[in-house]
Amino acid sequence: MTVYRDAWGIPHVRAESVTELAFEQGRATAADRAWQLEIGRLRAEGRTATLVGEAGVEWDRFARRTRLAETAQRAYDALSAEAQAFVSAYVDGVNAAVDGGLTAVELDELDATPGQWQPWTPLGVFLVQHILFGSIASKLWRQRVADVAGEEALDLLRTEGLPHGSNAYAVAGGLTASGRPLVAGDPHRLFEDPNVYAQVRLACPEFDVVGFAFPGVPGVQHFAHAGEVAWGVTNAAADYQDVYLERLERRDGGVWALGPDGWEECAAHVEKIEVRDGAPVEVEVIVTGRGPVFLGEPHKHAMSARTTSWALGDLGFEALLPLLRARTVADVDLAFAHWVEPVNNFVIADSQGTVLHRVGGKVPQRPEPHWQLPADGTAGHGWTGWVEPLPRTPVPADGRIVTANDRISEEYAEIGDDFAPSYRADRITELLDGLMAGRTDLTAEQAGAVLTDTHQNAGQVLLAAIKDLADLEDAADDVRRRLLEWDGAMDADSAGAALYSAVRDAAVARICAAPDLAMLHEENPYGDLWAPWFRLAGRVAVSLHVILQVERPFGLDRSEVLRGALADVAAVPAADAPDTWGAVHTFHAIHELESFGIHRAPVAPATPMPGDSDCVVATSPLTGTTLTVRGPVARYVWDLADRPGAERGSLWAVPLGAAGDPHGVHHHDQHDLWTSGRFVPVVTDWDQLEEER
Repeated sequence: MTVYRDAWGIPHVRAESVTELAFEQGRATAADRAWQLEIGRLRAEGRTATLVGEAGVEWDRFARRTRLAETAQRAYDALSAEAQAFVSAYVDGVNAAVDGGLTAVELDELDATPGQWQPWTPLGVFLVQHILFGSIASKLWRQRVADVAGEEALDLLRTEGLPHGSNAYAVAGGLTASGRPLVAGDPHRLFEDPNVYAQVRLACPEFDVVGFAFPGVPGVQHFAHAGEVAWGVTNAAADYQDVYLERLERRDGGVWALGPDGWEECAAHVEKIEVRDGAPVEVEVIVTGRGPVFLGEPHKHAMSARTTSWALGDLGFEALLPLLRARTVADVDLAFAHWVEPVNNFVIADSQGTVLHRVGGKVPQRPEPHWQLPADGTAGHGWTGWVEPLPRTPVPADGRIVTANDRISEEYAEIGDDFAPSYRADRITELLDGLMAGRTDLTAEQAGAVLTDTHQNAGQVLLAAIKDLADLEDAADDVRRRLLEWDGAMDADSAGAALYSAVRDAAVARICAAPDLAMLHEENPYGDLWAPWFRLAGRVAVSLHVILQVERPFGLDRSEVLRGALADVAAVPAADAPDTWGAVHTFHAIHELESFGIHRAPVAPATPMPGDSDCVVATSPLTGTTLTVRGPVARYVWDLADRPGAERGSLWAVPLGAAGDPHGVHHHDQHDLWTSGRFVPVVTDWDQLEEER
């Protein structure tokens, strides 16, 4: 078994068997992402405080109370023998690197060494990435809004969670230059250092696959090209997590919960969180008939959460090997029948010309589906089965399919009630249709260029609202005039984009000042872990296109809000106003230590960033700062004209680079290409690769 590297340091792993391949993938990942693997392991075990001290206690308490490690162990135990062997071989590869003296800059700075992985650890790492990817946090936010501003406010404040967006599309072979399909896309998440995804190639006699993997998880999961079939992913925005209001009491030395049939005894015990340079902290772990209690305690306000992975004891890892072995759309379709969560849109195409979109995962059936607020635990959990069939869309030979977290069809009413608006999907469709108007020669480069579009689609609502404002002061009217002359592109060098952002921010600030929203400025009652979901300015900003379609939002006069916003921007001295959008919209990748309050100077440059929320390039800043912390964490174009043994026409790129070492040559060598919307070619000719010694 051997690891090769291309010019970008991307590992190409080659072995004679599937288990040897998994071992070497684990070893290579550990070499590239040692810090990331260690902090992921500790998060899964609820033991980050042993490394980072008191700052890790809140996460560890959440991880223990939600039973992350237990869920991962149950899911591992339920795997088939072959799937267990695959995962275990990956773990053996990681542990071999650890035993060989593996370390990382961050671990050296903390005077720490990496620990041993358990067979179930990769499942725990995957669960850590996605436990807060569903609706738990949003349901807490909605409850807070309903409590202090009334349920009617929920109609104006978009309820789908943090601003985010992913894009994926497939174009059938009847419209491409090669006559074979193209699949392209870009997942949008927090920018992290190192990146949440790792580019990898996995080759053995059974398959030869390139794709993106979560560091710490074997195989490829969300995006891959297996030579004869390829697929991409967006989040389907389904509702597969529920929160319950629990009434808990202590009785006879135990904990009891009021359920649908009266009082029931809970599973309860106390665990100890070890804290570096501090005293241990005890955490009580309680599980009711609904699920683990993650907030509150007996005789006080308490909430439990029920997730599909907890209910089933399954994380969908049975899909990993079938995905690697897939040769056709039908193969991938069958593989994703094992998928659990997150519930995703999968866009799949093969070299035979078949193109399919399908939703994969488990969505519970409920008597009252898609509860936006926490439900009454005394009524039970309400899950009666699983929604079947899930939405799917066959694509004709001269067609295309686009998904951008939006409601693609009426079938989506069965899986959720809160999807991204169609701005991005409509824009991508418009661009693709424009490229292909009367033509059948779309190329991979053209398909990839669509991912770099910066038109501010949702901004048209704000522009339309200010268009007919009259009797403005001269300075405010000049701002309005200049804004209406703007071309709508959120390019980094655009003065109009900077002006638009300033007016939008001023409007958001005035809306946030509404007396009806005053209590939402208060600190959320649930703790710092949930703070990102409770930033009012961010919530209002992503809801602005909805709010501005109402004459009196939150008791305010819409025209006066906009007049005031224009006047506020006009009053800023020219010397203090940004010249371009990129001056106030700069790239920042969050290092894991930052989430624990440990400052680290960024290594990658603070690059001026294009895009904005609801652009195809859906970037967004950290509320109250100019740091752009969310956007496309990978881009890819899979060309199904690629043939085994031939040079591929496929393309990919990530922010930063393949390596986690901040001092390594490949830490951010792809960054400039990615920022400018360019790609790295996918190289599969072994003669062009360098064998790792």
